[in-house]
Amino acid sequence: MSLFEACQKVDIEQVKYLIEQNFNINKLNEQGRTALHYCCDHENIDCARLLLENDKSIINIKDNEGFSALHLACLNGNLIMVKYFCEQGADVTLVDNELHSLIHWITVCGHVDLFDILVQYQTPIHTSDIYGAFPIHYASQLCGNNDPIKNLTILKKLIDNNADVNCLDEQKRTPFIWAASANAIDALRILYKAGANPLHADKDSLTALHCAATCGHLSCIRMLIELYGCSLESEDINGCTPLYYAITFEHLNVCRVLLHLKANPNHKDHRGRTPSHCAALKGNINCLKCLIEHNADIWIKNKRGDYPIHEAINSISVSKFRNEKNDQLQRECLDFVRFILQLYPKKVNIQNSEHRTSLHLAANFGDVTMCKILIECGARVNSFIQTTADLVNSFY
Repeated sequence: MSLFEACQKVDIEQVKYLIEQNFNINKLNEQGRTALHYCCDHENIDCARLLLENDKSIINIKDNEGFSALHLACLNGNLIMVKYFCEQGADVTLVDNELHSLIHWITVCGHVDLFDILVQYQTPIHTSDIYGAFPIHYASQLCGNNDPIKNLTILKKLIDNNADVNCLDEQKRTPFIWAASANAIDALRILYKAGANPLHADKDSLTALHCAATCGHLSCIRMLIELYGCSLESEDINGCTPLYYAITFEHLNVCRVLLHLKANPNHKDHRGRTPSHCAALKGNINCLKCLIEHNADIWIKNKRGDYPIHEAINSISVSKFRNEKNDQLQRECLDFVRFILQLYPKKVNIQNSEHRTSLHLAANFGDVTMCKILIECGARVNSFIQTTADLVNSFY
């Protein structure tokens, strides 16, 4: 039996025997681990003590993933072994290959009982990983899972130990934004009370409200708007408000609530697109109905000169151009166009800024099914594309 196996099985006599036979305690296996790493699966410290009494230098050796024995003990929630390693002088500042600290790991694993021990031995509680994320980011996010109590406790402990509630990850997102993305309502309350800025925007100008709308977190959205003053009209880097995200990700209830709370149904992004254009791209009839109910004008052109009805037809062509076989999108866009023309039959021949009708666009893309629907709705099959140059020439 090898020393690795003996430690894993807590075979104390075999460990003693191998040490007496001058077995190399520093030997690494294919994972880069020493025998000490294999002492972390159980709470008996005898094997670990025998190893360290003979060679204490192994205590901080890291495996191929950057895990020391103390890391593994923390991952396993092994209170007795964590305490023993700390008493033996293990380096509590070590991080793994992704720069995760001991506090990162006990946070994501929910081992709240290890927090006070690590803090007692001066373990850093506020260091960032390779994603720029601090333990408080993960604690805030995990408060939205099925067992939030442990992570709420860790979040409170981090705050009590002066973790920065407005720290930024590499995307410039705060713990508050992480909590909103995870629907972690209790974490939002705790962070706000501790001084978190609910209006902060990340590097793409996304706010907590944008993120909550993206994920469809209805109760979180109400809380952000009604309690924390998050703006319904905050724009991301493209000029899109949270309403655009609710529509894009097809969260009808969120769309309805945002509009009920007076989100602007006719907002224009930097490309002149309205929420109705956004609904058209997804063939989202339900959100379009909701927009119309809240006085949306679906006859606004974007900067390219297209109305939402044109956008729905363009959406199918873009999907085909990318070789994306999306039958559902095609069906939904067909239904979307049919629905609009049932409401506004006289708009069937409306032209975009290039003087193209919906039928021109569908024919140009070779969309036979769309052409049939448009013709059934009264589209003129002999409509000409008349440009400004044509008008000038005809005048002379």
